[in-house]
Amino acid sequence: MALHHLKNGKARGEDGITAELLKAGGTPVLEVLQKLFNSILHGGTTPEAWSRSAVVLFFKKGDNALLKNYRSISLLSRVYVLFSRVITNRLARRLDDFQPPEQAGFRKGFSTIDHIHTLRRIVQKTEEYNLLLCLAYVDYEKAFDSVEIWAVLQSLHRCLVDCRYIEVLKCLYSRATMAIRVQNQSTKPIQLQRGVRQGDVISPKLFTAALEDVFKLLDWKGYGININGEYITHLRFADDIVLMA
Repeated sequence: MALHHLKNGKARGEDGITAELLKAGGTPVLEVLQKLFNSILHGGTTPEAWSRSAVVLFFKKGDNALLKNYRSISLLSRVYVLFSRVITNRLARRLDDFQPPEQAGFRKGFSTIDHIHTLRRIVQKTEEYNLLLCLAYVDYEKAFDSVEIWAVLQSLHRCLVDCRYIEVLKCLYSRATMAIRVQNQSTKPIQLQRGVRQGDVISPKLFTAALEDVFKLLDWKGYGININGEYITHLRFADDIVLMA
């Protein structure tokens, strides 16, 4: 059940509802939430509060005076987070079916270990047969912040996602705003122009779906490493990519 996966002790959204409160409500709360979620899916409109988020910045490393050295996390309504997990559980298999074997990020049954093993074997074999191998590692800067929402929605259509879910996400992002929170003080709400929300469980799936559309536009024919007549051109783990030649 999605509610069991909702972590305790997390910062609450502006509605003040915590995961602990939802879990303590038992069956009566679950029944109310079920009606709410079904109503949203049938109507295609989300509560306006779900589109609002408070963004906090966590320092990663380097110069703490540079904004690029901070990671942003969106503090979202816990009710929305639960709803997001529900629809992610429903859409995960369909979205995964449209991902190639090269993509191992955020997929059940895939891991970085698979790609690391594959890459090591390729390096070993090219050394064994004295072949030239070129590898280029790509890591997108601010990957989740860079994707366009229209591209995400377009990719969901390509994956034949039920239009009800697409309409819900379209409504959610069409009025999405964020306020930067620093030391318990927040800025005025800022309209979200692009990017998927950090900290939202469905965001990785939305990002990889849009990324796959980009990769489908590239002409890979004749490129990569030839292994028994099949070419391996690249490996992906979400936005971390290695190109081979």
